[in-house]
Amino acid sequence: MNKLIKRSIVLLSIATLACNLKASQADATAQKAEATRIAVIYFSWSENGNARFAAETIAKKAGADIFEIKAEKSYPDEYLACCDEAKPECRGKKLRAIKPIDNLDLSKYEMVFFGTPNWWGTMAPPMRTYITQNLEALKGKKVCIFLTHGGGGLQNVGKDFAEIIGNTAKVLPPKAFNGYSVKTNAVGLEAFVTERID
Repeated sequence: MNKLIKRSIVLLSIATLACNLKASQADATAQKAEATRIAVIYFSWSENGNARFAAETIAKKAGADIFEIKAEKSYPDEYLACCDEAKPECRGKKLRAIKPIDNLDLSKYEMVFFGTPNWWGTMAPPMRTYITQNLEALKGKKVCIFLTHGGGGLQNVGKDFAEIIGNTAKVLPPKAFNGYSVKTNAVGLEAFVTERID
């Protein structure tokens, strides 16, 4: 009986230590995020889009301000019509006019996460537009792109992002999240934040 009690006490102590360690790690990530002013800037095709979910989850974990890029002329809601319109823009690496983002002053931030869907192997045109228009304001910052995809993975998104940024900012490794599972992968999204802030 004494052995059973002792074993239970040891197991309970280990579990308590593990919980305390996890809480300490979460606190450390939050403190780092607080010390570094962070923005999450994203484009999502739809109100319930995967890129939006990923951006919101990342912003919450990072304690970041979040901003949405919107095209001046929205893409069609119907999938095939959207494809017909967006595909030639993506393949030609064209820009699409975007609306001004209220209350976004990039000078306030040291680090910026950019979120986009993977469209035809690259970032969505409104994201390309925003980055291209704001290169000067991104000077000297840490920047990182994350994306959601329907099976294509990273493809050229990270490479295209780094090419646009050039030597303007410090580009951190990109990350791709599968759209079929991203809404059940909060742990993966949060781990991505922790890895990039550290």
